[in-house]
Amino acid sequence: MLVWAVIILTANVVVKATSPIPPDNITTNGSQKLATASDCSKPVAFSGTRANIQEGRVILPETLLDQGVGYVASTGIFTTYCPGLYQFSFVGYGDKELRLSLKRKLSKTDSWQPVASTGLGGGSNIVLLRMAVGHQVALFADAGKPDDSTTFSGYRIAKE
Repeated sequence: MLVWAVIILTANVVVKATSPIPPDNITTNGSQKLATASDCSKPVAFSGTRANIQEGRVILPETLLDQGVGYVASTGIFTTYCPGLYQFSFVGYGDKELRLSLKRKLSKTDSWQPVASTGLGGGSNIVLLRMAVGHQVALFADAGKPDDSTTFSGYRIAKE
């Protein structure tokens, strides 16, 4: 009986020792990165430029600032991992047909809803939004083509 107890305890120790321990600062839920309390105690801010368009969404591959968690330059999407009050701004000019809009997708929904836009030929806008965990924002070109100087920025003003 003692031999079986030793074997079971040894097997349990071996299984626990071989289980990978995730890094302290990154947690995943499926393929989605989740923020830790440490991430959310720091500033969250981003700014991207050098616009190109992919499926109507403006992709800004050159990152001027990426501090904290949430912005993915390759998709142009900011996903909220740290809830709070955020300021988002964008400016863009291009051909005379250009019309830019900031859109938000709430968590657990499939559709992007317009928040703010420019007139024909481009322009700028700035908005304040309360963002909950999982909410996303992105810049879209509803018509026309933006030039390289287009920028999209955001930062958290207050924590929730």
